Amino acid sequence: MNIEIAAICDAATANDIGGRMNILGAFDRIFAKFPLVIPQCSAAFRLRYQRSEAGSHQLNLSIEDVVGHPIVPPMQSEIQLQEVAQGFDTAAVNMILNMQRLQFARPDKYIVRLFADNEELAALPLYVLEDPRFAQQKPQEPTTDDGTVDGRA
Repeated sequence: MNIEIAAICDAATANDIGGRMNILGAFDRIFAKFPLVIPQCSAAFRLRYQRSEAGSHQLNLSIEDVVGHPIVPPMQSEIQLQEVAQGFDTAAVNMILNMQRLQFARPDKYIVRLFADNEELAALPLYVLEDPRFAQQKPQEPTTDDGTVDGRA
């Protein structure tokens, strides 16, 4: 099995007719204020497989920090890869996971990992960083007309 497409995005759709996948707003970094809640996003994958790989497979998707701690419970499912049609050497399947209210407590590098039958197929980095505009917004101390700090505040 090979991954042809792997993306974290704002949204994704797929249809069975022709195997088309639509990806909107693929990204690998977010600049935000913390704690962060992403209202909605998707993980989109297109998996190509050989005739011999048709059948049932166990899929696992995890989102972890860099030391391997999951930020959400790992998602597990079973997928049935259809027989490769006559006249074709391979087939492909689109997989989309829509996520709601994904939460990040702190800035860090995170990794979205996809496994099939305990073999890692994709590892996507997701950099969730402090927005520099928020880091620069420190409360200013009151000053007097001559620019010195006013200690009355």
